[in-house]
Amino acid sequence: MEFKKVTTNMPEYLKSLELRNLVLRKPLGLDIKEDDLTKEPLAAHFVAVEGEKVIGTLFLMPDDNKDYQMKQVAVDPEHQGKAIGKRLVETAETWAIQQQGSSRIWLHARQNAWPFYKKSGYHFISETYRQVGIIHKTMEKRLNSCKRDAEKIDYK
Repeated sequence: MEFKKVTTNMPEYLKSLELRNLVLRKPLGLDIKEDDLTKEPLAAHFVAVEGEKVIGTLFLMPDDNKDYQMKQVAVDPEHQGKAIGKRLVETAETWAIQQQGSSRIWLHARQNAWPFYKKSGYHFISETYRQVGIIHKTMEKRLNSCKRDAEKIDYK
């Protein structure tokens, strides 16, 4: 399995869109083809790849404060429970710290993902709200408290 950063003109990006649609959109009766993806080239996209298949994905979108919003975290249902999401989050955090000097990542977390993010060191910074018809809370992690060893990650 390989974890890497990809751009929107790479085949892995298109495969990540398919995975996001399968895991995050279709269960809500939505289709990613209807999403506005025009700002996605501005984001840092990370994927977990096994063979030719993208089995995990997320992206970091820069905000106005030079922090990053983590978005669209998805792991193939056949591969969930194998720490792929954890490793993807760690890969993105490492990139944000080492390559961008970022000190904070925040996200809109679906209620079913709260335990995952709490275990990954994120904490709540909002009350509950509805987004795409389901309950969320905003969460954040201060990266200056994270220590990341340099690992071999393809940051293309």
